[in-house]
Amino acid sequence: MTDMIGREELVKTVLQAADGEIVGRIRLQKIFYLLEQLGMGGDIRFSYHHYGPYSEELSDAIDFAIKADKTVQEEAVKVESGFYSIYRLSNPDEPAPPKLGNLPWAQARECIRAMKAETSIVIELAATIHWLREKEDVPDWRKELKVRKPSKADDSRIAKALDLLESTSTD
Repeated sequence: MTDMIGREELVKTVLQAADGEIVGRIRLQKIFYLLEQLGMGGDIRFSYHHYGPYSEELSDAIDFAIKADKTVQEEAVKVESGFYSIYRLSNPDEPAPPKLGNLPWAQARECIRAMKAETSIVIELAATIHWLREKEDVPDWRKELKVRKPSKADDSRIAKALDLLESTSTD
């Protein structure tokens, strides 16, 4: 089992593979979820919540990296509808490791860049589609997705989410 320090190191390494920055806590959670499904091996448990797969363990590791270890910086940005966070490395110039967990560095970077290129809604849908298909084994996952996320799950976004899943899969 990966301990808090191991998870905190994964947070730093994921940010490093993301060119030093990820915008949004939900996006960061979904990137971790999808990387775990690709075989990252962080031993991070997820459960389903309103925005899709979520890990309290990961949330704690992010907070630890920010408050205790201080290797990750969080900037809260106020917008009309509330706040969102930007996560950055405090030292973005550290040399890259050969792997991100069990994933080769180049593969991890490519997957993270593909996920960062999409909207947060598309990555949320991609993680939720994976969850419905693989974790809950929902036969008509598309119908269930539209029930759970009626304002987000339009056909165009679903198509983009499926493209993202396909482009980041190891199959």
